[in-house]
Amino acid sequence: MEMLKDPVTLWFLIGLFCVIVEFFAPGVIIVFFGVGAWVVALLCLGADVGAPLQIAVFVVVSIGSLVLLRRRFTPRPDSGPDLTDDFIGRTAVVLEPLRRGRPGRVVFKGAAWKAETASEELLEKGRYVSIVGRDSILLFVEPLHEEEYRKI
Repeated sequence: MEMLKDPVTLWFLIGLFCVIVEFFAPGVIIVFFGVGAWVVALLCLGADVGAPLQIAVFVVVSIGSLVLLRRRFTPRPDSGPDLTDDFIGRTAVVLEPLRRGRPGRVVFKGAAWKAETASEELLEKGRYVSIVGRDSILLFVEPLHEEEYRKI
């Protein structure tokens, strides 16, 4: 227990504890408090520093490193390709009739999708539509007119 009275050992152990806890905690936050503790341990190793200054350095370094470095060390979510572009401008076929305010279903790439339109026109089953947007599993479509889908 005599070792715990030594500020270098105490701050080093606090830092080690924070780093170990980080492995079991979500996010990347606690490790920066470990870094702050280790900086204070190094400071105490080189100079005789009082407790108030130790705590102040710990707080400033911990929060400073958290603010400045967290983004660099936080894993980013998978930023794969945006598949919305694969939908926009493509043609689908109405499976269940739809019009503004009344969603229906369309077939696109062999799968049925819930769809909405801003068109007042009733889009009957079998009608070709153009996909103009997507929100998760909901497609936004507008009618293709006969001259447009002759090109398909």
